[in-house]
Amino acid sequence: MPRSLALAAMLAAWLLAAAGCGGRAAPATDPGSCSPDPLRTNLAPLWNGLSVDIDDCPILEFAAKYHEPDAMIFKAIVYVESRFKYDAVGCTDNGPCCPARGWTASECACLGSMQTGPWCNSTNLPAGCTAPAVGLLANGHVNMETNPNAADWSNSVFNPVVNVELGIAGIACNRAQAKAAFSGCSEDQYTMMAIGNFNSYGSTKGCTVYNFKYDGEVVDAYKSYSAAAGWPAHPYVTE
Repeated sequence: MPRSLALAAMLAAWLLAAAGCGGRAAPATDPGSCSPDPLRTNLAPLWNGLSVDIDDCPILEFAAKYHEPDAMIFKAIVYVESRFKYDAVGCTDNGPCCPARGWTASECACLGSMQTGPWCNSTNLPAGCTAPAVGLLANGHVNMETNPNAADWSNSVFNPVVNVELGIAGIACNRAQAKAAFSGCSEDQYTMMAIGNFNSYGSTKGCTVYNFKYDGEVVDAYKSYSAAAGWPAHPYVTE
């Protein structure tokens, strides 16, 4: 798809240019700036002091890696899920889960920037899905390190680079499952179906019946960011 190919080209240019920090030392919780950055809005920081552009580079990288057609939608998801707080924790009543590994309730919560986490069993994935080998300790438990200066931080589920990859991979998996279950939908519909299931799995019922409330919240932020960045916004339907 043209937009997906364009993102891949932008990412390749960024990697070749090695423009990661733009001449500044980025904080350990900031993945750094990249050039080109078509997602950049230059909007004022949020009430919590965080820039909405803070996670642009990993979003671009992993949207391309998992062949997602619209990177900007993930920036909007991060806003809705965590307001860009890398150490956000939600849905703490999810666990315990993953009995094969004995994960505790805290490991089963919605974690980090995208409020997600690692796969419990990566050997039994739905068709078309990929489980990134990140976010876990050697003993199979979730890496819950929140100190950016700690040795385990690079693979922590709270590291924005790790968390964004887990979230985008999960939504790409939802897309693959939606395509298998419901044929003939448009790519934009599959996007809405996939992110609706990311919020509430099973809420997608067909090409035009999905999680309108959550998708609407995401698309509201998406429209704002797209306008500020000059991003070619998709005409998503949320009602």
